Amino acid sequence: MMIESLEPRRLFAASLTVENLDIVPGSERVIFNRISTPNPDNPNVVKDRGTIRLTNTGDQMLKFSSIKVTGPFRVLGVMPHAIAAGKSVNLTIQFTATVAPHFTYNQTSGFDNQVRGGAHIGSLVLTTNDPAKATYTEELAGWWQAESEKNEEPNLQTLINVIANYKTDIAPPRTTILSQTDEAASYYGEETISAYWQVANPSKPVNVRQLATFHTQGNPVFLSWFPKGGGTRSLYAADGSTGQAFLPFKLGQKGTPATGAFSPGSGAFGFKIDNEWSDDKLNTTRPTGGGHHVRFYPVRDHLGNILDNIYFMVMDYSIVGQGSKQNYDFQDNVYIVNNVKPAGN
Repeated sequence: MMIESLEPRRLFAASLTVENLDIVPGSERVIFNRISTPNPDNPNVVKDRGTIRLTNTGDQMLKFSSIKVTGPFRVLGVMPHAIAAGKSVNLTIQFTATVAPHFTYNQTSGFDNQVRGGAHIGSLVLTTNDPAKATYTEELAGWWQAESEKNEEPNLQTLINVIANYKTDIAPPRTTILSQTDEAASYYGEETISAYWQVANPSKPVNVRQLATFHTQGNPVFLSWFPKGGGTRSLYAADGSTGQAFLPFKLGQKGTPATGAFSPGSGAFGFKIDNEWSDDKLNTTRPTGGGHHVRFYPVRDHLGNILDNIYFMVMDYSIVGQGSKQNYDFQDNVYIVNNVKPAGN
């Protein structure tokens, strides 16, 4: 009499795992930007490339029967035909747009150059012998603009909802600017009104990652934090060459993401971005909008789920140049702040 083994049967198969090496906005999407005519005095460093890592976590050869790209994107180098069990291959994708896409509404941060900037959405489609992922689609999203600045940048809603595909309610649909009067603040969407913050899990640091910078090209951006009632503590600076880009890098450290971490203790703390404070009452140099120059929003992922203790921090410069007026676009610097909870005003 034959006795069948009680051990579970081993399934022999290839298994595809995909990782976005940028980390944000997620494993499922890579974001890019491109400027056709860079700033002649301060050449733009843009984020026109991204890399995904394909790993075979199965125990059989992973085979690709096709790899197709849609939209103005291309894979650089040789596309893989197969990946051995336990091995990985990196694919670098380049955003190649030269014109704005066809669209029916203004996606820019201004009203005078609406057709000189827009969001391109594409994909990388992998057909494999992985029984669980016979077809896998990596989302690709790129912002194209004709020139640096000149109101051709993406507005905040386009940046967060269309390009990065976060589902946070920023403002009513197709809002170009988050306008306010000179005297008082206005609040939008799911905005969290809190000048100060606390660490959510004291055993871990607060982490900040810069998602985007769209401000005066060539100017570095200095991010600090401060205990309530105390002096500022420097966190990092973003390089001025990435003044019009997604996922900028640290000042003088190309290839090192603009990110930082700090442990604030149990007390309340705020943020300072260049000369703009998260506490409206401290913005006394030019108190336009009632001093409300920094906004916070909860982060909702691409499925609409709120990510616990993670917030967008977005800001708008109140002083933008000699004789210039604040434009209330609130995408001059956009950050993702992790491990925080509101502490009020």
